[in-house]
Amino acid sequence: MSLIKKISLFVLLSLGGIFHSSDSHAQVLDTLYSSLEKKPKFFINILNYYGFISKDFANFSGLKFGLNYNKRVRFGFGVAALDAGSVVSSISIEEDSLAYTTNGELKFSFLSASAEYVFYHQYPWQFSIIPYNLAVGTAGYEYIRRSDHTRVSTPSETVITFQPELTGQFSIFRWIGLGASFGYRKTLYSSKNIRENFNSPTFSVGLKLFMDEIYKIAFPNGIGKKKKG
Repeated sequence: MSLIKKISLFVLLSLGGIFHSSDSHAQVLDTLYSSLEKKPKFFINILNYYGFISKDFANFSGLKFGLNYNKRVRFGFGVAALDAGSVVSSISIEEDSLAYTTNGELKFSFLSASAEYVFYHQYPWQFSIIPYNLAVGTAGYEYIRRSDHTRVSTPSETVITFQPELTGQFSIFRWIGLGASFGYRKTLYSSKNIRENFNSPTFSVGLKLFMDEIYKIAFPNGIGKKKKG
C-alpha cells in the first residue's frame, strides 16, 4: 500500500468517529479508495482567515496548494503569515544590562500540511472537513530599540499548531464563489519566550477565487501546448 493510501486510510478511519453509522463509514472508505484510483489534479487557493491571538483579533493570509483526487480527497500544503500590525504585545527587553518594557509587534509565519475530505459536492455547493491540518512555524517580536530607535527583532521561536476545520462554498461562476470556514486552532508547542495564547476559534467568510479554474480559463490547452487540428 502506498504512503498516500496509508495516510488516507488513517484519516478516513478517524472520520469514522464523525460518520457514526457503519453504512456511512463504509461509504466514506469506498469513496476514498475509488478517488485515489483517479489521476490527481493540481490545485492552488488563496488563504485568508481570521481568529484571535491572546485577546487580539488576528488576520492570516497565504497560499495553499496540493493534489485533488476526484474532487473528493485533497492533500494540501500551505504557507501563511499573520498580517502586519495584527498583534501588538508588551514585551520585556534587556539591552546593555538595562531591562525595560516596550511594545512589540508579533511576527508569525508557518508552513502547513493538511488532509481534506469533500463529503458533499453537488454544483454549485460543496462542503468538506479538514480533520488534519498541522502547521509548523516561527514567531518573534519586532520592536523599536530604545538606544538608537532602530527597528529590530527578537530571536525566532518555534510554534506548532493543529487546526481542524469545516468548510463550505457556493460557486457563482467556475472561477469565483462565496466561501466560509470554521475551525479551532490548538497549540501543540510554543516557546516560553512567546507569551501569546494561540488557541482560538478560526473562521473565514467572503469571496473565494478558484485559482485552478482561472488557470484553465487562461490556458485551456496548457502553457506551451498547441491546439490540435
